[in-house]
Amino acid sequence: MMKFLSLFIFIITYSWSFANTEAEALNVQSKLEKEASCELVSRLAFLAVENFSKDLELDQVKDLLDPVLRSAIERLDTVVQKKFVETEYERIILETYLSNDLTPKYYAKRYLSLCNRL
Repeated sequence: MMKFLSLFIFIITYSWSFANTEAEALNVQSKLEKEASCELVSRLAFLAVENFSKDLELDQVKDLLDPVLRSAIERLDTVVQKKFVETEYERIILETYLSNDLTPKYYAKRYLSLCNRL
């Protein structure tokens, strides 16, 4: 009876840990997906810095870049990629707005190198 009970507990525990691993795998981007997402956001960052250097306001830049963002997100494969790009876009749009005197190319390259390290 003890062997049966311990085997049953082992099977339940193994199944539970396997299910958690599968759920975590769905929430993690592959290396290629991550690189593609980072590159997309770095291009959006370039456009954001470029537009902010023209003395546009935050809402104006968001309105200009929103169609670009929506079009890019539609082409992404996974929900994780879409969520990552949307979240990072919101972060970088605010960061670029608050930072003055940025060079678009420099900021995009810096973002890309930092993003790929995550």
